[in-house]
Amino acid sequence: MTKENREHPRKEVHLEVELGFPTGEKQTVRTRNISQGGMYLVLDKLRRPVLGEVVTVKLIENEQNKGEKFPSNDAVVVRQEEGGIGLAFIELDFGDF
Repeated sequence: MTKENREHPRKEVHLEVELGFPTGEKQTVRTRNISQGGMYLVLDKLRRPVLGEVVTVKLIENEQNKGEKFPSNDAVVVRQEEGGIGLAFIELDFGDF
């Protein structure tokens, strides 16, 4: 068994989110898992952002998830697989300015 080295544990969560591209294009996708540091989106045959691309993710609100929020709406693509992509949330800290 391998040791888990992740900074943030993942939880299997299936939510509908709006994935926004820098071009303004948006598409509805589903999460496979989520953590404080990022999420995995199932894309199958949908358009995929490239590694390193900054995208936005917005929870599509419904009765089951009303009031829920992500740690950040901006994320960078850090992994690509056949079935989807891994995103790392971008957290802005203005305390140093």
